[in-house]
Amino acid sequence: MSKKKKVILSSIIIIILACLFFVGNIAQVIINIEWFNTMGYLSVYFTKILTVLKLMVPVFILSYVGILLYYKGIKKSIAHMKKVVEVNTKKDVIENKIFIASNLFVSLLFSFAFSSTYWYMLLQFINAVSFNVKDPIFNLDVSFYIFKLPLIQSLYSFIMTLLVLLIIIKVMVFFVFKTKSTFSAGKRANPFEDIKSTFKELSVFAGKQIAIIASLIAFFLSLGYLLNSFNLVYSPSGVAYGASYTDIHVTLLFYKILIVTCIVAAVVIFINVLKSKVKPIIISAAAIVLISFVQVISAVVVQSSIVKPNQKELEKPYIQNNIDFTKKAFNIENITTTPFNVKNDLKQEDISSNRKTIDNIKLNSSTQALEFYNQVQILRYYYTFTDIDVDRYKINNKYSQVLVAAREIDSKSLDPITWQNTHMIYTHGYGVVMSKVNAVTTEGQPDFVIKDMPIANSTDVKLTNPRIYFGEKTNDYALVNTKVSEFDYPQGGADKITNYVGEAGIKMSLGNKLLFAINKGELNFLLSRDIKSTSKILINRNVVERAKSIAPFLTYDKDPYVVVSGGKIYYIIDAYTTSSKYPYSQPQNGVNYIRNSVKVVIDAYDGSTNFYVSDSTDPIVQTYAKTFPKLFKDMSNVPADIKAHFRYPSDIFSIQSAVLSKYHVTDAGVFYNGEDFWDVSKNATAVGADVKTTIPPYLVEKLPGMDSEEMILQQYFNVKGKYNMTAILGARMDGENYGKLFLNKFPASETTVYSPFQFKQRISQDTTISAQLSLWNTGGSQVQYGDTVILPIKNSLLYIEPVYLRASGKNSIPEMKKIIISYDSKLLMVDNIESGLEQIFNYKAPNAVVKTETGSKTTVPLTQTETKLIKQANDLYTKALDAQKSLDWAKYGEYIKQLGTLLKQLNK
Repeated sequence: MSKKKKVILSSIIIIILACLFFVGNIAQVIINIEWFNTMGYLSVYFTKILTVLKLMVPVFILSYVGILLYYKGIKKSIAHMKKVVEVNTKKDVIENKIFIASNLFVSLLFSFAFSSTYWYMLLQFINAVSFNVKDPIFNLDVSFYIFKLPLIQSLYSFIMTLLVLLIIIKVMVFFVFKTKSTFSAGKRANPFEDIKSTFKELSVFAGKQIAIIASLIAFFLSLGYLLNSFNLVYSPSGVAYGASYTDIHVTLLFYKILIVTCIVAAVVIFINVLKSKVKPIIISAAAIVLISFVQVISAVVVQSSIVKPNQKELEKPYIQNNIDFTKKAFNIENITTTPFNVKNDLKQEDISSNRKTIDNIKLNSSTQALEFYNQVQILRYYYTFTDIDVDRYKINNKYSQVLVAAREIDSKSLDPITWQNTHMIYTHGYGVVMSKVNAVTTEGQPDFVIKDMPIANSTDVKLTNPRIYFGEKTNDYALVNTKVSEFDYPQGGADKITNYVGEAGIKMSLGNKLLFAINKGELNFLLSRDIKSTSKILINRNVVERAKSIAPFLTYDKDPYVVVSGGKIYYIIDAYTTSSKYPYSQPQNGVNYIRNSVKVVIDAYDGSTNFYVSDSTDPIVQTYAKTFPKLFKDMSNVPADIKAHFRYPSDIFSIQSAVLSKYHVTDAGVFYNGEDFWDVSKNATAVGADVKTTIPPYLVEKLPGMDSEEMILQQYFNVKGKYNMTAILGARMDGENYGKLFLNKFPASETTVYSPFQFKQRISQDTTISAQLSLWNTGGSQVQYGDTVILPIKNSLLYIEPVYLRASGKNSIPEMKKIIISYDSKLLMVDNIESGLEQIFNYKAPNAVVKTETGSKTTVPLTQTETKLIKQANDLYTKALDAQKSLDWAKYGEYIKQLGTLLKQLNK
């Protein structure tokens, strides 16, 4: 075989082996390309691929040339050390070929690893959008710290590690060669015996290379001290987070000295390594160590002797920096703060004017309601409700707060669990269950307005396509349009079947069957007779993972929520832009900057995923939009009905609440004294249960000066270390007021305002109520509390606590039995809200009726039309009874028919 053919054959074998080795990765890349293409986000995926490839080219060249020069340097050094140089042309040619192949492989691998690691930081660096906020020390825009400094620091660490590694390799080669030479000469193998001569030999062997590398290390060390200077904006050493007095007047000064010292040391090291002089090198290194030591001592001395006795005055400017930058970073600087003087002087007309607020008091707790949903509405063992969401809808033209949950397939509960069952038959969930927050049945259970399979819907919220192919539990891939019919929902003794007609999915061509067989490690893709050429595979069906697959750089809320709109089911996910690199900002939960800048809307049927920019003022999302131009859409593109369901997210609100507990203080002196700090209120969920931080509830309220009710997210604060309530933070989310925060502060001189925990204490201390609860809490039953509601109405506070009773046992259903209502000094346990209002305010809703089993215990005022229809129905019923007595069955049938028509109108 000719030499040329051998080379070609070897190349083919190497390519085949490489393909086999990377076959899984290759399959994944091709699948990703197909999936991103079907999603309409191929440009997003190719942004990464093209950036990695573009970055690989210069990195590969630099790597290849660097390794080549380094290798030649080592060979040259070894040749100088050898007294006799062997000439073996054939051996040299083989070594060169091996080196070239190895260098190509290592350089390719290194360039890929480097580019895959740094491509995203590089794009952020290039596309950085200014915050138009400058730090008070270096006068640099915040974008430098968030987008640029992280890349510079990463590259600095990488280069320093590489330089040190190069010196270590060079020195190791020298000692290996010297040891080998010592053995060959028959001498004792101790290359360290004469340090001075060894150092001279090392200088001869690798003097120039070590001189260059060592001086580069000293030079980059100066860059390290410059980076340390910038990192002082994250210093935790002072009273508040960020650079303190000592950091600025001592540490920063010494860093400047060390920067100059390291540059001088770099020159000294370079010259003296070449001259084989050790002493100047040692002096240079010692100078750096000595200055660093003096810096630490000086900082301690200044802190203890100057700062500590005068800390409040000296640290004031730096505390103020911390306050200002923390409030900017967590978006709590523009909260509307209002004094709330609790007078508790509500009148009957005040209750009437806030009727919608009263009608939407949350009696159904999300926790207990979810248990009930999973007991009553799963209908088959393989269905589940993952969680329950609070939302608001216009139901029969009334603003109503509701609980809603999606019914999904739990593939782990299938029996039997087979490949066909999991991936071809049980492919989707079905429908939602919805109940009003204020309505319970006579048994104390949620009163459903949407339920069952097929859908039973007593509202005007249309749901014509209830199928859920993409949800929170859809973690398995699904094969649709196969020869096997998909299970739709159970009905009687038979199962309803369906076939997917949506746009989602990758077609199962022969090539794709092979790709997925490799990717999933499943031969059934190739062996199954049920997969047709028109069949499709649905992947990345979990809605959060789906969004992450497209935009992994966003942080996603832990609670996607379900929305019914336009006859279909959608999932909305709140996505956040976060950073831990905002200067002077106090970290909270691992981040010190956060914005809810993106709303992700996913169609539960066809999987279409849209990223809408909800905060266009956020520089981080602006940077992402520059980096991925076709990823984000403007809020003006959101369908109006879906936009009406956007919520202010609980996750970011909880973080903001925790930060606000300290950073409502705006004066640096007061902050230093710590005299006005708060705690987020705590609460207990059951009689005798542990106290936990209050989960902020979604409530419907009518704010002062507003004409109508709106949904509010609310959190309560106590005085630090105490339990009396000092403030209520609220977040608005309806219409143009979305995202506005307001703070109601109770004046310190006022009468004690009860927090959720103190409200529970009042309940426990009330002899009548606590005796009843204690009685229920024994004998195999347990008393649980619902969601504590503290409702501001005008200048008063109304406290409501639903009380649940559940039997012991795994499958017991909690039932709401009573409502505890408190106003001013009054505390009552009643059957329903109306009963409490009547006893406290002597208020009774006009034309009110208490619904029975098919309705609610909550008293609901009737409209004039409803009153008229009820009167007509009563008249017709009386006439029908009279006709029955007279045996006039024709008249009887006519009256009953008219009565049925009226009842249908009333039902609407």
